[in-house]
Amino acid sequence: MKYITIFTYLVLATTTLAAPTPGNWKDWKAPDNKCVSREYVEEVLAKEIIFLQHLPGTQDASRAAAFEIFDPAIVEYGDSINSLRGDPVGTIIYSDRETYVTNTLSSPPVPRIDTLALVVECNTFVWQWRFYGIGGPSAPDPYVQGFTLANINAAGLIDYQYVEFNSLAWAVNAGFTVEPPTEGPLASSEE
Repeated sequence: MKYITIFTYLVLATTTLAAPTPGNWKDWKAPDNKCVSREYVEEVLAKEIIFLQHLPGTQDASRAAAFEIFDPAIVEYGDSINSLRGDPVGTIIYSDRETYVTNTLSSPPVPRIDTLALVVECNTFVWQWRFYGIGGPSAPDPYVQGFTLANINAAGLIDYQYVEFNSLAWAVNAGFTVEPPTEGPLASSEE
């Protein structure tokens, strides 16, 4: 009986020592794991923020950051962007890195980008973000909030993005005229 009790304690102690601690599940997986680490995704996002902000005087660094993280054949979807462009939902936004980078760098800079949340699952991540300054300092809304769902391929590059955000706030900040309905369930509650 004493041997069974001692054996049980040893099994429990060994199991406890071998179990992953909170926050290190990726480190606990087998060495042949093909998933990217959260730290790698954070490094990618730091470069993506440099690219998306493309602050004055940083065009070369912004372009270089984009070329470091995006696959040449990146595909981007996003019905928020389609709505702003007047394109049908489901339309591909970009299907190559050069066009994506050139068009992004030709748009106005984003003075500040905050990360609100980041979820990493193997080679896919969801980044919830907040962009400040869309439409310039006199824009009616101080920020636009959204998320990016992305995939990192075997080469460590983003090859797919799906971007969604509050396109009405973006539109108003960018100078679009948005008129809410006057009747029905979506009518403005302001009199």
